Amino acid sequence: MKMMKLKVSRLHVGLLGIALIAMGACNEQPKKDVAPEMMTQEEEEVDAPKEIISLNEAKELCENYENRRIPSIVEFEKEESAEGEEFVPTQFVAFNLETLKTYIKYVEQESQKAKVTPDSLRIYLGNYGKEGRDPNRNTLFILPTAKLGSDYGGFYIGKDGQAKLISNYWPGGGENGGQEEGLKSKATLMPIFTSSLLQEGGSLIMNYGGSGPPPKTDF
Repeated sequence: MKMMKLKVSRLHVGLLGIALIAMGACNEQPKKDVAPEMMTQEEEEVDAPKEIISLNEAKELCENYENRRIPSIVEFEKEESAEGEEFVPTQFVAFNLETLKTYIKYVEQESQKAKVTPDSLRIYLGNYGKEGRDPNRNTLFILPTAKLGSDYGGFYIGKDGQAKLISNYWPGGGENGGQEEGLKSKATLMPIFTSSLLQEGGSLIMNYGGSGPPPKTDF
């Protein structure tokens, strides 16, 4: 008789355990899908570069340019242009942020193929001239620089896939100079240099940003 009660008790305990497990399973909340962006590790926050300047410093730079450069530019263009034609000098060049990101990635990609490590970007001031894309307007263009052997400077990718100094491209500009026969100056060579290297995929120079007088809301 005692043996029978013991077996029944054990049966009740077993059934109770199964029931509790089943109840727990019924009450368990379905797992929510974790958004992919929540699963990725947050990007590390960066400190402000030491080259950041204050708003007041930026305003002073802008005003110095307006006071010390614009009058002479206006006077020069007035003498060059038709009488009565107003000329408003360029004071900024803007590049789309995504364009800049893509440009840097492209420079890094092509440099890696050429086994060279760019360490800076040179920003050159320029002017389109009377017949240029934006006649008489100032502009700027960007090119990467790197150490190549014992030399240093802006570079392009040659037909052989190797990085070469731009300073050696021009006639008489070093062992690799004189690549375009019959051209005597950098000024006359620049359009041919740019178009030929673009066709070959060798130029890493970026230009064609938006430009104009500064918006009234800036400085």
